[in-house]
Amino acid sequence: MNVTDRPSISVEGLQNIVENAVNGLKIYNLLKNSIEMGVFDVLSKEMTCNQLSEKLEIEPLLTYYLLEILVKLELVEKVGEFYRNTTTSEIFLNSQSDYKRIDCILSMEEPVNLWNNLDRTLKGKISKKDENFFPYIIQVLAEDCLSGELQDTVELVGDYPEFKSAKTLLDLAGGHGMYPIAFSQINPQLQCYVFDLPDVLVETQKYIEKYNSRVRTIPGNFYTDGLGSTYDIIFSSYNPGGKNPNIAEKVYNSLNMGGLFINKQYFPENGLNSLGDLLDNMEWNFTNFEKSNKGSKRFTFKNDLQFKKYLSFLEDLGFSIIDVHLIDHVNTSFGTKSQDKMIIAKKVR
Repeated sequence: MNVTDRPSISVEGLQNIVENAVNGLKIYNLLKNSIEMGVFDVLSKEMTCNQLSEKLEIEPLLTYYLLEILVKLELVEKVGEFYRNTTTSEIFLNSQSDYKRIDCILSMEEPVNLWNNLDRTLKGKISKKDENFFPYIIQVLAEDCLSGELQDTVELVGDYPEFKSAKTLLDLAGGHGMYPIAFSQINPQLQCYVFDLPDVLVETQKYIEKYNSRVRTIPGNFYTDGLGSTYDIIFSSYNPGGKNPNIAEKVYNSLNMGGLFINKQYFPENGLNSLGDLLDNMEWNFTNFEKSNKGSKRFTFKNDLQFKKYLSFLEDLGFSIIDVHLIDHVNTSFGTKSQDKMIIAKKVR
């Protein structure tokens, strides 16, 4: 080999992949630790670099670079020598905000650690107990839905005449209970219930009390237990049985005639193999729940039906499909959209 000879292609493409990946990890860790140190709580009021360094007991020069990076990320603004939260940080990163996304961001540490130890992760799925995982994730899901999706959902559902006249609503595997809390706020005549695992309902009750709501809870496992009664509306949002025909039949039997089944779910489509899709599907297979029977693609479970087959199954049961609303979630890192859909079905026979 003559060392003066160039390789047949430029190294620039590979180097960009590596640098972008590493920089992303650096930014996540900087953001995570800024949250944990309380940077965005302190910067509700303007403060100099030295003042923040003394307040948080961190090295002054590193404090300067941390702040300047946050300025570049448009999470902190700088006026003269003073730094302060931007509106984005004040709303989503301040721990006192009603719309904080702190748990959403911190929850990403676990999958990041699985990627950081990929050599071990690739040797086999890590088993999780359903009763340990779901109570933990409740806070994350509550924060996530409050950032806009809950408001969009409630606005759509609230326009249906069947909702306006309904007397009872069940949120199936409702977790945090934020949806029925919101539904009962816009329809005070509506008695709402949350059906979920007993350990999960401990967390649900905290949100019910926080918002001084009349929502009630029903403990159970929707795979094995009855749903407690019949209802005018059954609502489901991303629960593991949301595409399962047996659960759909149970919903049908628990609805009053003319009642609505409102089901918001992720329906993966065949042939989607973007980088984002492949990374998400790989990460989904890092772990497994003991009871929930995860499928091979993200947010899928054993016995799930694909979208068109699921609609046909609902119609065969006796539902009429009134509407299907598309819910776009854009992954800005990879330019991909998820295939979330909210099905509005009415029991007609």
